Amino acid sequence: MKPYSEIKERINDKLDDYNQTLRIDVCTRKNWSVTNGRTFTGVELQKFRRRLIYSKTSIWYELFDQWMTDTISESDIMKILSIKRGQRCQEIHKDHIRNNLNTGQPWIKGKKNNIDYRRRPLTSEQCLAMSKQRRGKGNPMYGKKHSDETKLKHSLFIKTLIQDGKFTPNSNNRQTHYDVTFNGVKYRSSWEALYHSYNPQAKYEELRISYTHNNQEKVYIVDFVDHQNKLVVEVKPREMVKDTLFQAKWKSLVDWAQHKGYTVLLADQYWLVNNVLNPDLSKFDDITARKLRTLYEASKEN
Repeated sequence: MKPYSEIKERINDKLDDYNQTLRIDVCTRKNWSVTNGRTFTGVELQKFRRRLIYSKTSIWYELFDQWMTDTISESDIMKILSIKRGQRCQEIHKDHIRNNLNTGQPWIKGKKNNIDYRRRPLTSEQCLAMSKQRRGKGNPMYGKKHSDETKLKHSLFIKTLIQDGKFTPNSNNRQTHYDVTFNGVKYRSSWEALYHSYNPQAKYEELRISYTHNNQEKVYIVDFVDHQNKLVVEVKPREMVKDTLFQAKWKSLVDWAQHKGYTVLLADQYWLVNNVLNPDLSKFDDITARKLRTLYEASKEN
């Protein structure tokens, strides 16, 4: 390992690159401290050092000031990292993941030992030693439990990211086990893709509105907003508009639209087949095109 004075200088230079105000003040084998007085020793020092020296992401430097002043917690940063890594994993392995869906075989099989960890794969002996080290009291979370205040802080942080448009949760539609695409753009459902083919100037999942359900404040991501025609659109099957969750969302959307002077549209299956006429199915992925073809054929029979 390089001399600690050199490590300290390198880390502080990198913090300066990311316009952070706090710096590493003391850097020794057993003790590191930050210029705001925060000190790390023992297991906490190992974790802190690992974040700044071995991590391949720059996020620990980008958010260093907030991290060191507890404006943002480590778990919140890890959530952001998890999202980015998931997106990266989808980009790299999307074809392999798609081909292994519903086959009963994990898509990661045969790839685990190829993961580059700290520039080299861990041996089976190292994995076993790490596993033993982190059992029971060796686990960093042993005996710890997030307080209600911390849980609320985490929840508000994620809600703020969603509200500001910086984070959009993945779809939890269990019926869609493939990528729905139109002109190469992904959508949560085939009907949403169909509507956007009809009204391409509408913005997809741009509008976010706060609403309350079961005494909990939540964020509603509206399907489409057309600013030119002052129209907000929710694409939803008619059978799913009666539950209390949707009604809470719908009320918040109607209130927002009335205040802003927009019109609200519920684009259900009947509206779609009667208004989106002769869509070019060649611009959709094969599975979506087949589903939409079935939708239109069923409407003719009825």
